[in-house]
Amino acid sequence: MSAQQLDVRKSWRAIRRHRLIVAAAAVVGLLGGIAYGFAVPALNTATSLVVLPPPAANDPAATATQPGTQSIETQVYIAGSEPVLKSAGQNLTPPLPTETVRDRVKVTAVTTDVVQIDAQGTTPQQAMRLANAVAEVYLVFITTNQQLPGDLGKKTGARVLEQATTAHGGNVFVHLGVLGLLGALGGAVIGAIGVLAMVRGDRRLRLRDEIADAVGLPVLASVSSYRATDRSDWAYLLEHYQPTAVEAWSLRKTLHHLALDVRDGTPGTLTVLSFAGDDKALPLGPQLAALANSIGIPAAIVIDGHQEPEADQALTIHLVVVERETPHLAEAEHTASTIVALSAGFVTAEQLARLAVAAAAQDRTIDGIVVTDPDPTDRTIGRVSAAARRAGSRLPTLLSGTARRTR
Repeated sequence: MSAQQLDVRKSWRAIRRHRLIVAAAAVVGLLGGIAYGFAVPALNTATSLVVLPPPAANDPAATATQPGTQSIETQVYIAGSEPVLKSAGQNLTPPLPTETVRDRVKVTAVTTDVVQIDAQGTTPQQAMRLANAVAEVYLVFITTNQQLPGDLGKKTGARVLEQATTAHGGNVFVHLGVLGLLGALGGAVIGAIGVLAMVRGDRRLRLRDEIADAVGLPVLASVSSYRATDRSDWAYLLEHYQPTAVEAWSLRKTLHHLALDVRDGTPGTLTVLSFAGDDKALPLGPQLAALANSIGIPAAIVIDGHQEPEADQALTIHLVVVERETPHLAEAEHTASTIVALSAGFVTAEQLARLAVAAAAQDRTIDGIVVTDPDPTDRTIGRVSAAARRAGSRLPTLLSGTARRTR
């Protein structure tokens, strides 16, 4: 897979992850487009047609181009010239500036002897008056002896083929809808570009494969986090935690992988390492303890040397919190197993590697990683080595740990 494909997928994941920002930008663009639509009203369009006579056989202007044909390009130029537009604007009530008339009038050649004049106005009446005024002034210019551009001389027989009697367009709702949609699209694009610029230098690990590859450890499970903000939440977690079926299976697989789900009374110990500030990963130890108690394995939590409850238990889980930049495990008690709990997008590969080095310095083996709140766009599992992924095809992925709990 090319680096370009990987960048596209990473960019798409970033946009989906920050979709609220993109949606907010789209809403702002929508409102801006609607506001612009009110500031610039919808314009109505009216059309008038002027028919030109065939040129005379001795007409120098005709023989200068092609015998028997009308120099329609010259007539279009005259109809859209400043003298014609200025006079037409002054003939209206109220008068329109020449710049405004130039912006609202478009002259085209329908055939070799028919000139079409399209004019826009804020009302149907204004559009029709402007189209007819331009046609009338144009006729005055080409049927008199005035010195025109190129000294074309006198033309006779030209007439208005069709006056502007109706106008189309100008629907306010269509006008606001189109501008609103364009504004929303522009806002979404700007929001997506802003998100990509914001995450461009973000090196935090979000995918389970990225987390596993950073230190060469497998991701044992993925679970939803338990939001504990105060003592009552922690007490409720320890006494009344009821995992969903997906979470219970993921936590039970973790205990089984660590050989801590035995019920013969053999004591087991486990250290759960987490990073300071990672509030989504801190409750994993109590979640494991609650799950163990629910399947008949008495478990206790040890925090800073204090055990809860105090009685002998079959499983003792030690909670150790370390700093991201300078992790220290010298004072942590050694246990039979050690895992790292972290949430997706919290640490970088360098910070995770520092924790692995600190554990190795204390002769402590990390058995695996548990990811809390995995990225919704993550389709990786974190249990296949990078070499195996490169050698084989992509494996189907079961997104575990994404169910939401209600209480």
